[in-house]
Amino acid sequence: MERDNYLLITTRNNTGILQRITGLFSRRFYNILSTVAAQDVDSEFSHLIIVVRGDANVVRQVEKQVSKLHDVLEVEILDPDNIVLREHLMLKVTRTEETDAQLVALANVFHANVLNVSADSMVLELTASPRTLSSFVNLCKPFGIKQLLRTGAMAMSI
Repeated sequence: MERDNYLLITTRNNTGILQRITGLFSRRFYNILSTVAAQDVDSEFSHLIIVVRGDANVVRQVEKQVSKLHDVLEVEILDPDNIVLREHLMLKVTRTEETDAQLVALANVFHANVLNVSADSMVLELTASPRTLSSFVNLCKPFGIKQLLRTGAMAMSI
């Protein structure tokens, strides 16, 4: 059964490591749904969260192949039932004086922040689960989405 799989990859923080990892996915025809990379508390190391869709065989194969790469220290397949999963969203929507109250009310329901208000737009920010972000985006569509930026999935074992 295909599903989204979350890989936590710990690497040495050396130039080109992200390119080598994504190149491996490309050569093997695995599709990356999202990726987030950041330095560890110790700047010598980085952590990558890569989301790949596939069955258990696909994710095990990816794990084995990534583990072989130089500078990769550890690859962990995160259990989706034991993680905190979040994405971050910034959304610029069309606003008018008539829709201001509706947009602010919608933001309040989702605990989104209003980052900026201009004459013709409002920038909203939300950190939540992927499903919640998708619902928020769908509810904002009738107002007119001017720009949407969304991070990849960030996951941490609990």
